Amino acid sequence: MRTGHTIDQSVCLQKETLKVLGNPANMDWLIQPLQACVQSKNEGQVSLNREKRKSSDKVILLNCLDDCFGHVFTKLWNACFIPEGYDLIVVIPQQCAWMVPQEVAEIWAVPVTVSQIGKGLGKFDDQIKRALEDFSEVLLHPGYVHLDHLKVPLEKVLKLKRFSLPDFLVKTPRIGIVLREDRFWLNSRFLEFLFLVCKKTGTLEKYKFIFLRRQRRLVLQLNQVLEKHFPDLEFYVSGLGTSGDYPAYIQDLRVDEIISENELSRNQIYAETQLVIGVHGSHLLVPTGLAAGYVNINPRYKTAHWVEDTILPYTGRMQHFLGRKLDQFSSPQLVAHHIIRIFDDFEYVQKRLNE
Repeated sequence: MRTGHTIDQSVCLQKETLKVLGNPANMDWLIQPLQACVQSKNEGQVSLNREKRKSSDKVILLNCLDDCFGHVFTKLWNACFIPEGYDLIVVIPQQCAWMVPQEVAEIWAVPVTVSQIGKGLGKFDDQIKRALEDFSEVLLHPGYVHLDHLKVPLEKVLKLKRFSLPDFLVKTPRIGIVLREDRFWLNSRFLEFLFLVCKKTGTLEKYKFIFLRRQRRLVLQLNQVLEKHFPDLEFYVSGLGTSGDYPAYIQDLRVDEIISENELSRNQIYAETQLVIGVHGSHLLVPTGLAAGYVNINPRYKTAHWVEDTILPYTGRMQHFLGRKLDQFSSPQLVAHHIIRIFDDFEYVQKRLNE
């Protein structure tokens, strides 16, 4: 259907063979998950938890189910704009329900993790059809995934105001790095090659300790360089996955599971952070939606997704000044150099841009 990432071209499968009908160009990344989902033998029943905030008659259904958090997040931005004459229903993974704007009439939450969505939802279609019988008119939302974030009132989604720029040099320097255990900052061509081989052969879980060790070393080196320049530095690690440990002087905010009621406390820390750092795809959308700025380390195989991982609300030169994108092989010293220059040059840039 022409919604979400198929807004320009729908994808149809032949029911018996699951072969693609037509010739959609460059859509394997959408077609293959669809085929796997249709083929799934998920015989269990996934429940639909309805939170009704107001009575409705004519509704628009916004489907935010996706096995990629970034897609869930950006589809949800559509919920900030409700057409006159209709109420909005949002279908979303339970762990993301905390982000649904207050104006939404109903939340239909699915109690499975984002990563499990792609495995199929048993008997879910029947539940949706029964629920839709409660309304006289139902429309399906296009679910745009590339809205202009400068026009989206993100406070409705994130429930917090982002870092206030006038406080950038007033508050104690706070810098965070967001980590994952299936995507790494490696700074090594050999290890990057090995990582891609492990992904392709399905052996990443077996060998990820190698990549975690390298990443931890780079994080410690970065912290060491920064502490020399910022003696009162508050430095933390965050993200999904808690393998290994960090010294006590580095605050560890990592979690093994995203739980809705715990997210606001972590997000409050992002909103009090001058700069967040992360490898592209490390769940940076929320942190960069709250922190003052970011340094994003970009693997080359992610170049096609260059604009999908970060958000800043600034226009003009401040967007480029506080949003830095560096190559995947950047050293801790280079990352630290950019961070230090941002702090050292902030007063001058802010003054010049407000003349």
